[in-house]
Amino acid sequence: MIYLRKLTNEDLDYLISIENDKAFWKYSFNNQIYSKEQLQSLIKDSYLDINITNQIRYVMCNVTNNERLGFIDLFDIDFENSRAGLGILIANKKNRNKGYGKIALRKIIKIASEKLKINNLYCNISRDNMQSINCFKSVGFLEVDNNSDVYISSTEIIDSKSIIQLQCI
Repeated sequence: MIYLRKLTNEDLDYLISIENDKAFWKYSFNNQIYSKEQLQSLIKDSYLDINITNQIRYVMCNVTNNERLGFIDLFDIDFENSRAGLGILIANKKNRNKGYGKIALRKIIKIASEKLKINNLYCNISRDNMQSINCFKSVGFLEVDNNSDVYISSTEIIDSKSIIQLQCI
């Protein structure tokens, strides 16, 4: 159904279109436009040792036609504490609610636990993003208390009451 692969230079235009689409910013808590050069550097850096970058990003692709569906990534990887953040985005609405997110999450959880020996994954999701919350919960994530008081979104400061943190151990 889907497979995960590393970023390549051929993904640059797609990466630009996703990272700089302000409609997605509230879900990623991003608040900046990335230059082409910055995103080229991100692709190049994705081939560095994970111990240097503390992150890994995969492109989710449809097995049938190789269509890019979105991205899934581990970030803020902390090997000492066996902990990492997890994010996922299925860009095109027509590709949502088809089980792709659940499959991708299961694949990245397996990579994290078996290959990277990361046993504690977490994500921060806006409380109004029920699709994402339900997707994470369907693969075993549970709601936990937030430790942070505020998050910065594209144009505003959001208090932690607007964010749900999920964790999978």
